[in-house]
Amino acid sequence: MKNEIILNNEIKELEIDDISDLEIKLDNFSSLDLKILNLLPEKNVSFHASVGEGCKLNIIFADFSKGNVSINSLVDINGENSFCSWSLATLSSNNDKKVYDVSFIHHIGHSESIMDNYGVARDESNLVFKGINYIKKGSKGSKTNQIAKIIVFDKSSSGVASPILKIDENDVNAAHSAVVGQLNENHMFYLMSRGLSKEKAKELITLGYLQPISKHFSPDAQERIEKAIMEAM
Repeated sequence: MKNEIILNNEIKELEIDDISDLEIKLDNFSSLDLKILNLLPEKNVSFHASVGEGCKLNIIFADFSKGNVSINSLVDINGENSFCSWSLATLSSNNDKKVYDVSFIHHIGHSESIMDNYGVARDESNLVFKGINYIKKGSKGSKTNQIAKIIVFDKSSSGVASPILKIDENDVNAAHSAVVGQLNENHMFYLMSRGLSKEKAKELITLGYLQPISKHFSPDAQERIEKAIMEAM
C-alpha cells in the first residue's frame, strides 16, 4: 500500500520518518515543506513526486542511519511557475554503503529545481551522490542547479559525486558542481593547536558540516540528529 501525500490548493509542513512507497502529488498552487529524518538501518527506498502549476515542494532529508542505504527519488515537474528543492545531509561510517540517486525532470517551462547534497564518509565506508536534472525540449525559461559535496575523512573511505545535467532546450539556466575532497588539514591543525585531540577535532568539523540541516526540524528531531551523528563518530 502506497504512502500518499496529496495536496490541492493547500499549504502544509510535515515531518516524517518513513518514506517507504511514498507518492507526493501537488496541484493548483499547493506548497509542501517535507522534512524527512531517516535513522533506520539497512534502508532501501524509492519515492516519487509530481508537481503541478504554481506549486512549491521543499524536501529536507537528514539521513544519519547506520548500515547500507539506497535512496531513489524522482520529481516530475509538470506545471509552470513551480519550484522544487532537495537538501540532503548524510554521514557514512564503518562499512556503510550509501547511494542517493535523486533526479528532477522539467516537463514544462518556467519551472525551477535546486539540489544540494552534503555528506561525510568515514572509516571504510562508501558514499555516492548521483542523479539527473533533465530539462526537456520545450521547457523554455526553466532553471536548475545541482551541488554535491563530500568530505572523505579516512584513507579507506571513498566518495563519489556525479551530478548530471541533461538539457534539450536552449533558453534555460542550468549549472552543477561536485566536490569530493579530503579533510582540510589546516582546519585540523588549527583545532588541535587549541588543545583538541584529533578525534575531537574531526567530531567538531563533522557537526559543523552536517548539523545545520537540523535547524529545519523539531526540537526532538534535532536531539535525535545530534545523537545519531555523535554515535557514528
